[in-house]
Amino acid sequence: MNAPTRRTFLKTLSGLALSGSLASRLYAGNLDPMSKFPKRGFILVVGGGSGGVAAALAAARREIPVVLVEPHALGGNSTAAGVNTWEPAIGGPGFACEFFRSLLKYPDAVALSRTSKTWTQEEPWSRSIVYSDPDGDETGYYKSLRRSGVDHRDLVRVTFEPDQLSRVMEDALAATGHVRLMRGWKFVSCVTAGRKITRVVVSDGKQNIELEPSMVIDSTAQIHLAASAGCKTALGAESHDLYGEPSAPATTGEQINGVTLCFRVRKRDTDAVDALPPGITGDPYPSNYSITEYPNGDLNINTLPLMEGIEYRRMAPADARAELESRLHRTWLWLQGEKGFGGYEIATVFPSVGVREGPRLVGRHVLTETEVRKGCSNQGNAETWIGLADHALDIHGKGSLCRELDEPYGVPYHCLLPREFDNLAVACRGASFSHIAGSSCRLSRTMSDLGHAAGIAAALGMGAKGGFPDVGVPEIQKELARDNVSLDPDDKRFAARPEHARRIV
Repeated sequence: MNAPTRRTFLKTLSGLALSGSLASRLYAGNLDPMSKFPKRGFILVVGGGSGGVAAALAAARREIPVVLVEPHALGGNSTAAGVNTWEPAIGGPGFACEFFRSLLKYPDAVALSRTSKTWTQEEPWSRSIVYSDPDGDETGYYKSLRRSGVDHRDLVRVTFEPDQLSRVMEDALAATGHVRLMRGWKFVSCVTAGRKITRVVVSDGKQNIELEPSMVIDSTAQIHLAASAGCKTALGAESHDLYGEPSAPATTGEQINGVTLCFRVRKRDTDAVDALPPGITGDPYPSNYSITEYPNGDLNINTLPLMEGIEYRRMAPADARAELESRLHRTWLWLQGEKGFGGYEIATVFPSVGVREGPRLVGRHVLTETEVRKGCSNQGNAETWIGLADHALDIHGKGSLCRELDEPYGVPYHCLLPREFDNLAVACRGASFSHIAGSSCRLSRTMSDLGHAAGIAAALGMGAKGGFPDVGVPEIQKELARDNVSLDPDDKRFAARPEHARRIV
């Protein structure tokens, strides 16, 4: 980066729209935009969803300079797409637990919720309501860290205000003094040389800036950077012959997990059925749906799904958004007319589409359904794990699948690593999973754990002047343990066994 370009870069960073004290913290330490921002020798994280935030935070807390590029609010699907609930799943407790504690400081920012209506084939909808855990918030949070082996009526979720989660994420990054947050910027292209990503171009829509990172973490969910660099990727369902997965189709299919457009509703004084907005026509649109209660009593409605994943991929973004909004309002017409929601009104339609699946890396290790279903006790290779998961294999729409797991499984480190490059890792739902395995791995807190590991690996790689493959997994596991992350499925904090799991009443 030449001197004029670097000056433009620093000027642009210093002009980002941030509020006073937060801006001063984001510009603190050796990332001061007017003096010591490094031309090289920093970690670039592209994408500020659950995985990207965790990656940036893990590296920055090890005093490594980090640049985090994110066009929208931090939090990804959890915030911009309105998926405002951490589903019960083993993992962490890690950074998600820290964010939970921070959210408790704000009124109506976070709450525990439990199932009041389970999904069935006969009644394909579910609902969770806020409750006060008799053992306290902290113990209640740990009860949410398990799904396998728990009766669905006993599952505990964490429900939060999306804007507040973005805020606590940003505060945590700012507190490190080692993160440059480029909010409003997005990835454009990259340059490679041999087995390295050497330069990355980002844009705010008005100008492009060229960055020269030492280590790169792609957390864009759609793995824009890895695909642009030429990494091998996959999309949709693989055939049974490829990995021998028991639930895979006989031939490669076009099944892609369905998408949704979440919306928030609130109570009102009148009981009525609203007219469709101007420009939207059509009959009521029945849909499966999941309802979660916000801490303040509003309801979040997540359709399951609102559009097939393959249909969404084939449409132009603006056309897909318009069609999703049409279906959403027609679903709301149906919910008001047929399901008793006349006493509610739409408060928010979230700006981002809730995408469950996109392109996936074909990396050094591909996690498959077979490995997921073996579970920790039969999977082997525990020395390679950097995360645990136990959410159901859960595909919405065409090729639907919902299979609960008997026990948790481990996610190997090499699922994050492409075959083609040594200074690149992928920490998002686009990591190296099969279509079926990815339907279990995709949850926000699992992505946070994978990002956490990627950030540690990047920091260790910087210190050793090596790449991601040169970092020993035992070193990563040791650092994860220091950050309160457990890779032991029998950890007593994962409340599944009868001696420390009890029915919530």
